[in-house]
Amino acid sequence: MLKKFHKEIEYCTYCPKLCHFACPVANATGNETQTPWGRMTLLHLVGEGALNWNREVSLSTYRCTTCMLCREYCDHEIEVPAVMLAAREKAVADRMQPQESAEFERFFSERHNPMGDDLAARLRTLLPSSLFNPDAQVVYFPGCVMIYNYPQTIKNTFRVLEAMDINYVACYDAEVPCCGVPLHDQGYQEAFAKNAQELGRKLSKAKVIITGCPSCAYTLKVQLPQAGVQLTDRIYHMTEFLAPLVAEGKLPIRRPYTKRLIYHDPCYLGRYLHVFDQPRQLLNEVCREPIEEFSWHRQKSYCCGGGGGIPVTNPVMARDIAQKRLVEVHEGEKKSLVTACPSCMRAFEKADDSVEVLDVVDVLARCI
Repeated sequence: MLKKFHKEIEYCTYCPKLCHFACPVANATGNETQTPWGRMTLLHLVGEGALNWNREVSLSTYRCTTCMLCREYCDHEIEVPAVMLAAREKAVADRMQPQESAEFERFFSERHNPMGDDLAARLRTLLPSSLFNPDAQVVYFPGCVMIYNYPQTIKNTFRVLEAMDINYVACYDAEVPCCGVPLHDQGYQEAFAKNAQELGRKLSKAKVIITGCPSCAYTLKVQLPQAGVQLTDRIYHMTEFLAPLVAEGKLPIRRPYTKRLIYHDPCYLGRYLHVFDQPRQLLNEVCREPIEEFSWHRQKSYCCGGGGGIPVTNPVMARDIAQKRLVEVHEGEKKSLVTACPSCMRAFEKADDSVEVLDVVDVLARCI
């Protein structure tokens, strides 16, 4: 399972830890074995027979947010997360995954989503029935995190679309509410593939799919095809869909947004999907003040701690990573944090409830 990553593991093992300073897990723990170099070296030693594949080694592979920031400082552009995810798949096969991970998979399987609630019922209380059409060709896929934690952002999404006279977007009915990325990140590839097949049947008629969740967008666009489920190739994050339309003047702006904002680039929207400009273009259309930037932004944006299953297996670590990111929010004049990912929003809110966290769509909705 790990042999195909021989090059990546070997290159990282003999590297002088050039990405050490950028790893959010390494910075949160101060532990050398939790650096990309440390985790890859353990796998190298296992491959060489100098170390047994054991529970301690397998647990180390779960201490990665899959943020891909390490690649930005790697001369060989090694993608460490792909190796960690393969190792997690092996851990699951050998029953060496964290206990929290095993419990999560059981919970997901019993309730068919990671939240536990009937998310389809929740969604249908938010929007009028006219917005649900199983035969629609343009579909908005909210995702489980958005449905459970940010129902107002879903409402705001359709408020913005209505204000722009966009009446051809239907809301997905949420019968299979999760894209499956939590299963994928925990190493449960068989369960992920099953979820992918069910989701693929639900979305098979869509010619355009739009979502406000970067993880969902990446999963639908890249990981479902890898699992044998081919959807439309026209899959967009909501900021990608809206930016050109707003640039054409189709958003009726009644009042500019006057509060100070600092924008956080989500890892999956930025480094995975290469969407950096569109969120900023949307904010610049409606904000009176220039958008502030973190010192680590765009391709070098620091992780929120909400990815890679870390909130499930290492919630304290996830909080510590988010708090490190939030230091700059508290510097200087008071400001709100705006991003384009519900998982980032949730990570920041759990780490510090004194910070106002908004989605880009929430800002747009306040201006119409």
